[in-house]
Amino acid sequence: MKKLFLVFLFVIHSFALGGMDSLPEDQRGVAKSIQDVLALSKNDAYKVYKKYVQMYLEDQHWQVHWFDNGNPAKGKMTKSPQKTMFLSIINDNRLVNISIFKFPKEHQLLVYTIQTIPAKSSLVLKKFEQLKNDKEYEKRRETARFAYFRSKEYMSRVNIYVEPPVGAIQYVDLSVFTLNK
Repeated sequence: MKKLFLVFLFVIHSFALGGMDSLPEDQRGVAKSIQDVLALSKNDAYKVYKKYVQMYLEDQHWQVHWFDNGNPAKGKMTKSPQKTMFLSIINDNRLVNISIFKFPKEHQLLVYTIQTIPAKSSLVLKKFEQLKNDKEYEKRRETARFAYFRSKEYMSRVNIYVEPPVGAIQYVDLSVFTLNK
């Protein structure tokens, strides 16, 4: 009984501490890979994971794969201080590609995220109408099957594709993450 109580205290304590160690094992592995591939501190890796990746791994079913500087055979960039990581995530309702570029001298990451959500054309057309009436977005292009909207204030885009009975909504975001020095 005493041993069970100590295990319980350890579990509660580790979750109370937060950070990477509080993540479920499979998610912690993804966060650790971000740390290793991009040569980040544990704290920065955890923040990057929480901000850009975790939301896509909260569905019941998901998988993630990645490429990094070390993947291209005979590439000279394997030893470069500029690090790259290209994550591909598939979950229950979307496909997500996250490209992360590390600029060590600037202490910043450039993060490019593309989410593609397949849907029935009726849902996609509803989103199209919402975006047309949203003052935050401006329609940049429209054809019979495609539309492209751009956020007026952020580095954000929304692409619409419709081919009844199906379609897709694609969110494209570019952001900068500043690392701790």
